[in-house]
Amino acid sequence: MKIYPVLLGCPKNRVDAEKFLAELKERGVTIVLDPEEAEILYVNTCAFIREAVEESLDVIFELAEQKKEGQRLVVGGCLVTRYRESLLDELPEVDQFIGIEAYRSPEVIFSQDRYCLRFEGRETPRRLLTENPFCAYLKITEGCSHACSFCTIPRIRGPLRSVPEGIILEEAKNLVAQGVQEIILVGQDVTAYGKDQGKPKLASLLRRLVKEVSPYWLRLLYLYPDGLSEEIIEVVLMEKSICPYFDIPIQHASPEILKKMRRLADPKKILSLIEQIRGASKEAAIRTSIIVGFPGETERDFEILLEFLKVAQFDHLGAFIYSPEEGTLAAKMPGQISEEEKKARFHEVMKLQQEISQKRLAKRLGDTTEVLIEGVDEEGRLVGHACFQAPEIDGITYVEGEATVGDIVPVKIVSTDVYDCFAKPLS
Repeated sequence: MKIYPVLLGCPKNRVDAEKFLAELKERGVTIVLDPEEAEILYVNTCAFIREAVEESLDVIFELAEQKKEGQRLVVGGCLVTRYRESLLDELPEVDQFIGIEAYRSPEVIFSQDRYCLRFEGRETPRRLLTENPFCAYLKITEGCSHACSFCTIPRIRGPLRSVPEGIILEEAKNLVAQGVQEIILVGQDVTAYGKDQGKPKLASLLRRLVKEVSPYWLRLLYLYPDGLSEEIIEVVLMEKSICPYFDIPIQHASPEILKKMRRLADPKKILSLIEQIRGASKEAAIRTSIIVGFPGETERDFEILLEFLKVAQFDHLGAFIYSPEEGTLAAKMPGQISEEEKKARFHEVMKLQQEISQKRLAKRLGDTTEVLIEGVDEEGRLVGHACFQAPEIDGITYVEGEATVGDIVPVKIVSTDVYDCFAKPLS
C-alpha cells in the first residue's frame, strides 16, 4: 500500500504524524511524494484557530477533487477531534476520519471504519522525519490541564498526560542515531512534565537526556511562566548541551486581561524571572508570545502591555491577533474588539519589538558562538541558526565561507540587523 501524506499544524502535530508514518512504514506501507501514485491520500490536520481550520479544509477539498477511482481520502489530526462526528455529514468526500495519536493503533487505516477517535495502544519511539533532518521536535507531554479562556487545546487533546521517560529517552536516542543534531522538547506546557504523575519532573528528565543520550543541542519550547522553577533554570544554564534559551509565553501583561484569560502568571514575577536568567547568563535568549485584541482589552490595557515589553526587552516575540474560537469562554465575552483595531494594535506591537530585537541582537556583535548549518539560500550563502535562535520561529544566521550542511560550526558574529545575524567561521 502507498500513502501520500500532507502534514499541517504545529510541531506537536507534526510529531504525531511522523510517529504514525513510522508505524505504517513498519507495517509495509510505502510513503510517496506524488499523489498520483498513492492508494491513500492522507491529511494530518490542525484546528487550533480558525485560520488553521480553513487551511485544513482547503487541503481536504483540493485532494478530494484530485482523488481518482480506487483512492481513499483519509483525514486525521485535530480537526477530527475538535469537530467529531459532525464531519461525517459535512465532509462526504472523505472516506475515513481518524483522531489524534493514531500511531497507537496504526492498523486503523486498513479498516473500513469511517470514524475512529480513540486509540488504546502504547506510545512509540519510532519517527519518520519529514522536514529538517538535523533538528527534530520531541513531544514530552500530551494535552493540557490549564483552563485558559481562549484556548481549544484541552477540548481537542484532553488533560495533561506525560510521556513515560523510557519512551522519551528511546525516541531521543533514535533521533541522534538518525543524525539529528538538535532535539527540541515540546508540549503544551513542558514545565508541567510529570505533574500528572505526582510532581514536576522536567529537571530530572533533562539531566537524564544529557547523561544518557547526549544530543549536541537540546532546546525547550513552551515554558509556562508559573512552572519555570529555579531548578529548571539552573539545569538549563549549567548543562553545556542545553541551549540557554527560554520560551516563556506570557500572553499579556495587564492584570485585568490576564484574569480574563485565566492566566495565573504575575507580570512582576515574569520580570523577576527575566532578571534572574540574564543575571546568570549574558548568552541566554528569552522569547515570549502575546495576544492582542483580547475581549475587553482597553487602550490602557494595551499601554500596559507595551510598557511591559519595553521593560522586559525580549530577544524574540511572537504576536498573535485574538481569534474568537467556538467552544471557548472568551468567544462569548463582552467587549469583542473590531478586526481593524486588533490589526492596528498588532502592528504597533511588532514595530516596538523590531526596535527591541535590533538592539538585543546588536549586543551580540563580535561574539563567538556556534551555528547549525541547515542549507544554502538562493544567493549561495550558508544559512543556519545559533543556539539563541529557535528554528522556524526566530531569525537566522548567514555564514560566509564554507561548511557542510548539518554541521555545527564555530563562528564570529560580524553584523546584525532586525532579526538576523551575519557571521564568519572561526579559523
